[in-house]
Amino acid sequence: MRYLINVVHEGPIDEQSVPAEMYEAMGGFVAKLAADGILIDGAGLEPTEKATRVNLRDGEVKVVDGPFAEAKEWVGGYFLVQCRGQDEAVEIAKHSIELHRKHVPGMNVVHEVRRIIDEE
Repeated sequence: MRYLINVVHEGPIDEQSVPAEMYEAMGGFVAKLAADGILIDGAGLEPTEKATRVNLRDGEVKVVDGPFAEAKEWVGGYFLVQCRGQDEAVEIAKHSIELHRKHVPGMNVVHEVRRIIDEE
């Protein structure tokens, strides 16, 4: 089964404040997922200042360029993984969260694990 793990931050991330050890640890983690055949894809995302939203509200389509002042959470990246089930996907998310806790103390981050429903 495939799972999408969204990496959600409370507010924008100042990349300069993230220690090199975090990038190294995450790189090793991602490399192991790939070597084990678990990682399908994954990446960090540009900040919302460079994003565009296409909204549908009350039948009207509206295009809005970032940044988005009302946003309280930012999707900073994602993992697309192939797992045996939800428990395995959650363990991957927990491992990534642990890397954040260890290398960027004080950062608030959520990993949302969601199964892709086009499979049974």
